[in-house]
Amino acid sequence: MDDPFQSESRLAGMNVGRLVVNILTGLILLATLGLGAGYALTFVNPQNPYNPYPPPTLPATLGPPTPTNTPAIYLPTEIPPSATPRPLPTAVPTATETPAVSPTPPTTATPELTPPVTAVPGAQFELQPGSPSFTSDERGCTHMGVGGKAYDSGGAPIVGLGIRLGGQLAGQPIQLDKFTGSDADRFGFGGYYFELSDTPTASDNTLWVQLLDPSSELPFSEQVFLDTFDTCDQNLILVNWKQTGS
Repeated sequence: MDDPFQSESRLAGMNVGRLVVNILTGLILLATLGLGAGYALTFVNPQNPYNPYPPPTLPATLGPPTPTNTPAIYLPTEIPPSATPRPLPTAVPTATETPAVSPTPPTTATPELTPPVTAVPGAQFELQPGSPSFTSDERGCTHMGVGGKAYDSGGAPIVGLGIRLGGQLAGQPIQLDKFTGSDADRFGFGGYYFELSDTPTASDNTLWVQLLDPSSELPFSEQVFLDTFDTCDQNLILVNWKQTGS
């Protein structure tokens, strides 16, 4: 027959064991709930003090950008016409009463102011009196050349005549072609110029100059032979021509 005291002891041990298991189960449940609450709090607010690995703190921003004034761009509604020169308006003459003026003495026309003319085929030319002449080049002693003009029978300068300079200078062959009027800046209408050397060089009738028809190259004059000098006051040879007939 069983001892009742042993049965009570056995029941008391089982109750204590169940109590311990229940307490541990409750503690585990509370820990699980706390852990879940911690995860939820960290998800909602990662910066909470219970988060052992908080995200880095972002630097403070200056606020939303302030709108700036952007200049408006207005495109032309029409394409402007291309810049082409337009003829100037021509003034329409009006009938005005001409006041009476006192007669003035006639003036003599200056050849330099006469419009240039061209020579007719078959024209002949010869040296103008006083040509050739020798003078100093205004640019200095580092030049030597031949220049001059051509005039028609009325004394007006002629442009467009062919003029050739040939021969030898210091043993070197030379043949140069120009047109009268090609150096009008220095010699005026009908002016021409040949640059021969950068230093005055003496020669004795080894150079010649001649006028030609520019289209056929037929001679308008004889070949005129020239002397040159090695002095700075004679480094420019002036050869002027005049028309003799046609």
